[in-house]
Amino acid sequence: MFEGTMVDTSKAVNEFMAERGWQRRACSACGKLFFSKPSSRRDVSTCGRHQCDKGTYPFRTYSKRKKMLTPGQISAKMSEYFHSVGFDLVLPLNVANPKGQTDLVIAGVQMFDDIIHRNQQIRDDNVFVAQPCVRMQFQSHVESQEGTSTSFVNVCTEKMGATFSEHLQSVDHWCTVLSKLGLHMNDFTIVMRTSVNDWGTGTFSALELFFCYGGLELGDAAYVLIPQPDRPAIPISDIGFGLERVAWAINKTDSYFDTLMPWTATGTREMFDSCRTMALLLLCGVQVANKGSGLQFRRFAKVLGEKYYGADVYNILAYYFDYWAQFIKPSINREVAIRRARLEIERFVNLKICEALQLPPPRNETTEAYLDRLVYTCNANIYELRQVIETCKT
Repeated sequence: MFEGTMVDTSKAVNEFMAERGWQRRACSACGKLFFSKPSSRRDVSTCGRHQCDKGTYPFRTYSKRKKMLTPGQISAKMSEYFHSVGFDLVLPLNVANPKGQTDLVIAGVQMFDDIIHRNQQIRDDNVFVAQPCVRMQFQSHVESQEGTSTSFVNVCTEKMGATFSEHLQSVDHWCTVLSKLGLHMNDFTIVMRTSVNDWGTGTFSALELFFCYGGLELGDAAYVLIPQPDRPAIPISDIGFGLERVAWAINKTDSYFDTLMPWTATGTREMFDSCRTMALLLLCGVQVANKGSGLQFRRFAKVLGEKYYGADVYNILAYYFDYWAQFIKPSINREVAIRRARLEIERFVNLKICEALQLPPPRNETTEAYLDRLVYTCNANIYELRQVIETCKT
């Protein structure tokens, strides 16, 4: 996207927002341009992004719906709305992404990978998809940073070949559906920026609008022009929101995970997040390996085996398996999935027992099966084994 085009699209955004009653401002903290409504209840000296909003989430004090909504209900309402205004509803990709540019699907726009990277025919339909995604870069931040998870549903609209006016029309639809869900535009700031990216076919500029709601970034609307080696660049309207963040904004609970975990369960955000993402990988047929998606599966199993053995992780995994089955068809039944998870989680427990007592190495077996073999075949001391097991649970 050349410089002249960026100037034109920025001007079009300014006009579009002004027509709808938004005022343009500059953030006193980061300097970025943003838009807010004159009747906004928040301090509009800053843009409203978390890092500029004193690190708090004031949206939790806003008025809320009388009735809470589940992520599944929110996604269904979005699907119904976008279908009513002419968007096709498409099935999500399997999160395992062996032919893609990333090991795991990280955004809904990856539905266009074959077109962008393998020169397939350009499509021109408007689509809505609820795409489960995994972003491993968040793993180290889950426990310390509220509102963060390694897996989430990217609810998004995608339009290949979109004009900029069509892109803005889609932005307008998102403003409408968010308002219908109880997230009123008076409580939003919309931050505008340009960025330079490269999706593997060459660098390009993107114009992005970030939707911030009381310190919480819910999603963004990007208009991009993707370079192609043997044909003109492809314009794409790519608008995506984190479904679970939208649910948190709607329900206004104290914590992001309050409605994303079993009601009777207790534990850390790290534990619940590891179970959530591992369940998604299992449902998509990912098996343990030393590279690719299988390596990421192993990373979550290691966390659960080394830090949370003894917690009710297998029932929690089953709970999250059912959660993800709302959005993507399982490629494996739940019982087989939990068995696979248990073998890999307990592999790390077995290795710890083996190392502590200098015993024969474990096979592909549960901890119960390993201990049974150690006692009845190798004459291991049952009291020493039990003592080590207790250390595995702390």
